[in-house]
Amino acid sequence: MTDEATSKCHKCGASVYRAHLDAGIARYEDGELMCPHCVSEFEKAHDKSGAGGDDSFAPITFDDEDDHPPARPKPDLSSSRIHAASAATLGATAVWDENRFHRPLSPAQAGATRCRTFHAKLSAAAIDFMNNQINDWLDNNEKIVIKFATSTIGPFEGKHTEPNIIVTVFY
Repeated sequence: MTDEATSKCHKCGASVYRAHLDAGIARYEDGELMCPHCVSEFEKAHDKSGAGGDDSFAPITFDDEDDHPPARPKPDLSSSRIHAASAATLGATAVWDENRFHRPLSPAQAGATRCRTFHAKLSAAAIDFMNNQINDWLDNNEKIVIKFATSTIGPFEGKHTEPNIIVTVFY
């Protein structure tokens, strides 16, 4: 390349800047300067991992891999599964009661069976209180094995809308 700011691609005649060479998107191939477009075309034409390339890399299969995974049962979306929301069902006055759930806990399985959400205002005392609630809940329910948990900060509506930390525990 000469001392000029640009040179020309030997394949298509496009301008090749020094910055292209420095960045590696333009280069010399077989003694000829190629622009970024021609480099891309050259790499496509000489790519051995593409279609019709080297067959020495076969797909990996595992012994426990099934050809057809088991079909999941379809969820019941009938109107009998829809329940009205009330203060009791929204938790305003209700006490957490594990006995109202019919699906059994599955501590040995990887997936979660149920979830429980806790929230607290963004103050040290409120977060300490929430931590105590979570720990008391876990102490009183020895069958619970936490699978994972999420947390976020967002507005919570009450007498005043205030930012809260919201923790959802999946178990």
